[in-house]
Amino acid sequence: MKNILFVLLSLFLLNANAQNDSSFYNKQYNFKSYIIPAVFVVYGLSSFNDNGLPSSMAVRKYRNENFSNFENSADDYIVYAPGLLMLGLDLFHVKSTSNFANQAALTGKSVILSLAVVNILKYSTQVMRPDNTSENSFPSGHTAFAFTLAEVLHQEFKDKPLVFITGYTIATTVGAMRILNNRHWFTDVMVGAGIGMAVTKLVYATHQYKWKMNNKGFLPIIGTNQAGFIYNF
Repeated sequence: MKNILFVLLSLFLLNANAQNDSSFYNKQYNFKSYIIPAVFVVYGLSSFNDNGLPSSMAVRKYRNENFSNFENSADDYIVYAPGLLMLGLDLFHVKSTSNFANQAALTGKSVILSLAVVNILKYSTQVMRPDNTSENSFPSGHTAFAFTLAEVLHQEFKDKPLVFITGYTIATTVGAMRILNNRHWFTDVMVGAGIGMAVTKLVYATHQYKWKMNNKGFLPIIGTNQAGFIYNF
């Protein structure tokens, strides 16, 4: 638990420093925007084991009594759906907050930072999964990833409620399926969702928008065994 509080406190302090530096902080994102992800994290932590209403144990008992035979790998694929939805909207030139280059940078930074926080917690807390397969249950990486992409979708298309509500719905489905598949506790999913949203908000608050390219253009990509360009037309 001390490790959990240390990581979350570090994330909070990083955000506080960003707010104090006017060259990095975008004032349209203030403390109030972090209330919802904070509620997810705090509520998730309060539901550990037999605590909270509902508790992780109560949710697991309900799952075992009503969905004990549930087994579906769709959550491994639909986790990418919010990102694919955003890409589709870009291809159809639907107006977004950021141009293509900045959008790609924001998405990349959000995903990397979110998964970094998740993995630090996973391998420092070593919580056993409900199916007893490994000690890396807390928090849910799938849920954090899905909510990271859903939050990016929200930040990019704030004036289109149907779009970002769809993103959050998909992310929620991923979290629910992680529980139904007996891969995660309720606590894991709630905290994972909170981390995904909070980290993405932090990335958007500190991004400097260096790329001034138009919506049409080339974006370089570099991998371990390949290099090239993505053209947005």
